[in-house]
Amino acid sequence: MKKRFVFVFSGPSGAGKTTLIKHVLKTFGDDVDISVSCTTRNPRSGETDAIDYYFISRSKFGKFVDEGQFLEFTDCYGNQYGTLKSTVLGILANRKACILDVDYKGAKAILNEEVWNVEGDLEIHKIGILVLPPSIEVLRKRLLGRKSETKESLDKRISESFNGESIAKYEHVIINDDMSRAKKEVQNIIKLYFK
Repeated sequence: MKKRFVFVFSGPSGAGKTTLIKHVLKTFGDDVDISVSCTTRNPRSGETDAIDYYFISRSKFGKFVDEGQFLEFTDCYGNQYGTLKSTVLGILANRKACILDVDYKGAKAILNEEVWNVEGDLEIHKIGILVLPPSIEVLRKRLLGRKSETKESLDKRISESFNGESIAKYEHVIINDDMSRAKKEVQNIIKLYFK
């Protein structure tokens, strides 16, 4: 059996999760890849289809749901997001690990899933990594610094960021109060599983 790892990253927008994921991808090179999610939202400036997201129609998204093609899917801020099983399994067939960047609900669905229907000789281990800012005030400042939030969207993101009922069981929690330290911490976490 080939041992493979799915690192499930989640946390509020502005916690530094994307920066940490990029660090893992750069540090571990050919051993890891990130699963590109599907979304029904329109691309933002600078985003590329099949690199940032698979930008698909609502009808195609619904078809994927009906066919059971998603590991997890959710509605978020009026748009739909989902992680394709085929994308994750394709990565795991060729790499030691797949990284998922999902919201709390998605993480809960993936980490609580007892058994995946996997053909072949893959032994899959799921590891949850929660990335948090040191405080709500720091999170608010980071989100305001992006200059992409309205007052309503900022308030909604803040209130949903610390909603305990949807939070999964995570093996690791990184409090990102210093990015250099957080990068070392996430690197050490990945190394634990790559021994």
